[in-house]
Amino acid sequence: MAAKQKKIAGLLCLLILTSIAAGAGLQGNLKVDSASAEAAQAVKDSSENTEAGQSKANTKSLNTSVKINEVKNVSSNSPQELKALSEMEKVAETEALILYVNKLTSEIAVKDKRDGYAWFSNPANRDDDQIASPLYKSELSAQVLVSYYNEKGQINTFNSFDDSVAKEQFKVDVSENQVKVVYQIGNVKQSVANIPKIISQERFQTEILDKLPDQETRESVEYKFRFDEEKKVYEVRKLQDYIAEEVSALFEEIGYTAEDAAADHQENGLADEAVVANAEFTIPLQYSLDGEHLIVTVPGQELEYNDAYPLASIQVLKFFGAADTTGEGYIFVPDGSGALIHLNSSKPSAEPYNLPVYGTDGTFDVKDIIQRNQITRLPVFGLKKNDHAMVGIIEGGDAVSSIRADVSGRNDSYNSVGSEFKITSMDFYTLSSGTKTSSVPMFQKNKFDGDLQIRYGFLSGKAADYTGMASHYRSYLAKKHNLQPLDKTKNAPFILEVEGAFRKSKSFLGIPYNSTETLTTFNETVSLLDELKQAGVPNIDLRFVGWFNDGIRHSSPDDIKVVGALGGKKDLQELLDYTKQNDIGLYPDAAFLQKYKGDSGSAIFLDRAKAKVYNYNPVTYGKDLTSFSHYILSPAKLSKQIDGFMKDYSKLELSGLSLRDMGDEVNSDFNPDRPVTRQESLGVIQQEMEKLKKGAGSLMVNGGNAYSLPYANVIVNSPTRSSRMNLTDEDVPFYQIALHGYFDLAGAPFNMDEVHNPRLSLLKALETGSNIYYQWFHSPSSTVKDTEFDHLYALHYKDWFEEAVSQYNEVSEILNNVRTETIASHERPSPGVVQTTFENGTTITINYNDVAVSVNGVNMEPQSYQVGEGGE
Repeated sequence: MAAKQKKIAGLLCLLILTSIAAGAGLQGNLKVDSASAEAAQAVKDSSENTEAGQSKANTKSLNTSVKINEVKNVSSNSPQELKALSEMEKVAETEALILYVNKLTSEIAVKDKRDGYAWFSNPANRDDDQIASPLYKSELSAQVLVSYYNEKGQINTFNSFDDSVAKEQFKVDVSENQVKVVYQIGNVKQSVANIPKIISQERFQTEILDKLPDQETRESVEYKFRFDEEKKVYEVRKLQDYIAEEVSALFEEIGYTAEDAAADHQENGLADEAVVANAEFTIPLQYSLDGEHLIVTVPGQELEYNDAYPLASIQVLKFFGAADTTGEGYIFVPDGSGALIHLNSSKPSAEPYNLPVYGTDGTFDVKDIIQRNQITRLPVFGLKKNDHAMVGIIEGGDAVSSIRADVSGRNDSYNSVGSEFKITSMDFYTLSSGTKTSSVPMFQKNKFDGDLQIRYGFLSGKAADYTGMASHYRSYLAKKHNLQPLDKTKNAPFILEVEGAFRKSKSFLGIPYNSTETLTTFNETVSLLDELKQAGVPNIDLRFVGWFNDGIRHSSPDDIKVVGALGGKKDLQELLDYTKQNDIGLYPDAAFLQKYKGDSGSAIFLDRAKAKVYNYNPVTYGKDLTSFSHYILSPAKLSKQIDGFMKDYSKLELSGLSLRDMGDEVNSDFNPDRPVTRQESLGVIQQEMEKLKKGAGSLMVNGGNAYSLPYANVIVNSPTRSSRMNLTDEDVPFYQIALHGYFDLAGAPFNMDEVHNPRLSLLKALETGSNIYYQWFHSPSSTVKDTEFDHLYALHYKDWFEEAVSQYNEVSEILNNVRTETIASHERPSPGVVQTTFENGTTITINYNDVAVSVNGVNMEPQSYQVGEGGE
C-alpha cells in the first residue's frame, strides 16, 4: 500500500511539473504513465493555444466585448480535474472550445482553448466530500435531477446517477460535433414485465416451475412468491431491482413472456393493476458547441414518462462548474437588478436561492404572500471561482424555469448555480361536505413539451466578474435580436408619468354610482410640459396613464373611447401636436393582460375557477377578498383584443405606446378546453408586441422582462435592487450593465420609490446611467383621498416640480455624456462607495454613506458623487 501511495504521489508531482513547464513554454522529456501524460498534454495544448490559436479564435466572430485573448497567467485545473479530463474522449471542437465526454459515467467537460481551463459537469473531487451523505454524493455525480408527482400529488425525486447510470440504463451517442445521452430513469418496465403479480397455482407449476432447469432454481423462484392457500394463487413478493431483473431473465429463457403475465393477471382479476405504470422517465440530454458557447438541450418532444406519474420538473447540470471550499469568488443570480452570493459564506439558516424567471405565474391561486420578491427579469446566471467565470443563459423554456443556487456546507462541499424547469403544474382542489373537507390534486393537462436549453459562456482574468458576465450577455442579446445602440444625436430624457382619469365611487340620495374624476387633463398636460421646458427641461418622454375607457383601471382596450372629461379626442390631438412640435416622446399607456372590468375571456386557475386576483392584507399577508385587483386575460384572447385596440389606435394617429403589463408578467391558462402553457403564453406576448411595435413605432415597456427587449425603446420601473434574501450578500446593477447604451432606462419614479428619498434615487440613476423619472398629476392631492387610488396621494406636481427640475439641470449633462455608452466596469472601492466606468472613459463615483469618506485620496461628502474622465 505504501509503495502504491508513493507511486501515485510521484505521478501527481510529475503532472504538476509538466503543467508548469507547459505553461512557461518549456520543452521537456518527462516520462509519465499514459493517463497522466494525456492530462499533461491537455495543459500543454492549452498553453500553446493561448498564444498561437487564441487570436484566430477571437477575431473570427466570437461576438463578445470581453477580450479573453488578453488573459495571461490565469489559474489552471487541479490534478484531479486533469486526471478526470484524461479519462474522457474528445468529441467536438470549435476555435474556442473542446467538448469531452466520459462514456462510462456520462459526465462531460468543456475546455476553453483560449486559456486552457476546463469546466466539468460534475466535481472531479466529489468522492472526497466529507459532508455529503450517500444521497447527496449521488446527486454530485448526476447530470439530471427529476421530480415527479404520485397519485396524491406528493413530490418524489430521482437522479440520473442512482436511477440510471448505476443501473446501466443509459446510452451515449456521439455524432458530428455533439453528444447525446439518453437516460432511462427509474425501474424500467420492460425488464420486469414478464414477472406476474399474481398467477394460479396450476399455471405457476406447469408454466414456470416445471420448466426450470433444477430443483435449487425452482426453490429459489418459489421463495420469491407468496402462496395464498385460500385463493390457490401465487403473488409475487417485493423484489429488489437486480433480483427482479434476474428473475425476468430466467423467465425469458423458459419462454414465459409479458403476454403470459398479462393473461394471468386477466384470469385472476388484476387486469387494471397489471397496466399500472411504474415511475419511469426517458430524459435525453444533448451537448453541442456553438463558437465560444456550450449548448445544453433537453429535446422536449423526446421526453417520455407515464401519465400516472407526471413529470413535475427537471433540474439540469446542477453542479456544472461548481466551486469547492477552496474557491474564491461568488455566484451571480438575476434577482431584480442582480445579486451576488459569496462562495462558502456559511449561512446554514438561510434558505437556498430559488426564484422563478419572470416572476410567479399569475394563474396560481396564492392564498398568502409573506414576502414579495423582486422579479427575475433576465434568464441568466453565473459563477466566478478564482480568475475564471461561467455565465449561463436560458434560451429554451425560460418561462417555465427557475434559477437555483446554494453555497457549500449545507448538503455538500460545493457552491453551485443552475436552472430547473417546470414541466407539469399541480394544485389542490378542495372538496367540502358538511364539516369535512378534502383536497384532490389537479394536474395541468397540456404539459410543456418544448426544448429546454441553456447556453454557457466562459470568461477568464479581468473579464471573470459580474461586469464581464453582463457584457457577455449584452453581446449575446445584441447579436440574437439585432439590437442597435441608442441614437447619439439625442440627449437623455426626463421621463414624466402623468395620471389622467379614474373612476370614483359616489352616492346621490343614498344611491351609489361611479363618477369619472380627472387628475390631469390633456390641456393641463400641455401646460405642465410647457412649464418644464420653460424651466430648462427640453428633452421629455411622456407616459400618459388613464386616457381612455374610464381611466387608469380601464375597461377592455379592444374598443378605445378617449375619456371625455380629459378633453376628448380634440384635446388629445392638441397634446399630440404639441409633443410632435417640441420633439417630446408621447407614450399613452394601456394594460392588455390585466382585466379590470368583467371576467369575460379571463384565464382559468387549475381548480377551474376564474383567474381573479385580489390584493393582499399587509398585516395578515392573506388574500383580501374585499380588495379586488384584476382578472387575468387568457393568452388565447390577447391577439383579438390587440387587433381591436390597434384598429382604433391607428385612427388617433398616435405614434408611441406604453405597455403596462406585457413586459412585466407572463401567465398560463389552465382552461381544460383551450389550455395555454406559460411558455406558449410568452410566445403569444412576443408576437403581439411585434405587432404593437410595427403599429405604434416606439414602445415604452414597464418592467422590462428579457423577452420584451427586442421591441422596447424605453424601459421604466426597471429593477434597481434585489430581494435581499438571506443567502445573498450584495446587490449589483447587472440589469443596467447588460442593457445600458441600448435602451433609455429608468427605475421607479423618484417620488414613488420605496426608499422615499429622491436624492438616493438620483445617485442610483447616476450609478447606473439611468434617467430621471417622476410621476405626477395636476389636481390637488385630496382628489384621490379615501379612494382605491389613495396610494397616489403624494403626486401633486407642485410638490415635486422644483426639486425635479433642479435634479435634471444638475445631472443632465452627465447623463447626456454617457447615454449611448455601455458600462465597462462597476466596482466598490470601499463600503458604501461604488464607481461606474462607461465605455468612453467617464467615471461616476457615488458615496451612499451618511458620512464623508475618502476615495483614492479625494474627500467625498455624504450622499454625493464625483465625475471623472478617462479613469480620473
